[in-house]
Amino acid sequence: MSETTEDKTKRKYLALLTENQWSHRYSVYYADPAMSKSLLADMVEFKQVLRKQYPNQPFLIRIQMKAGGLNGDKTLQAYLTILTTASSEGLKVVAHDTFSSEVNIQRGKVTSAKLESIASAIDKQKPHDLSKVFGDVRVRRYSVLNKEMLMPL
Repeated sequence: MSETTEDKTKRKYLALLTENQWSHRYSVYYADPAMSKSLLADMVEFKQVLRKQYPNQPFLIRIQMKAGGLNGDKTLQAYLTILTTASSEGLKVVAHDTFSSEVNIQRGKVTSAKLESIASAIDKQKPHDLSKVFGDVRVRRYSVLNKEMLMPL
């Protein structure tokens, strides 16, 4: 039985997640959840600037979805989850300068237990249906910036 595209994407992402060191997590949300349809366009410049501003730091960026924003609204929205190996104080500035609309950023350290929990959830669940936000467009669910700087476990 051949591997589906969905399974291949999941397998490759989980390998990056579990076989490398990650210590910090950032989530980038639009303040207005309806603006998340702009995420695909906005994240192009965001990733370019991030790659240049932090050349010695790898980033694992994944597009995810959730219902609701920080203000209690239940609109379905797409957002970025970013894992990296060090605190990136300027990431907020990069996001605010490159996104077309106001964004909120949550940040924190991640433990190996939390990373295992994330990997388990991704492994067990079906991937989010990104077409609900972006329509019938092919979306790369994740990307790695500065791949040569990855630190294998």
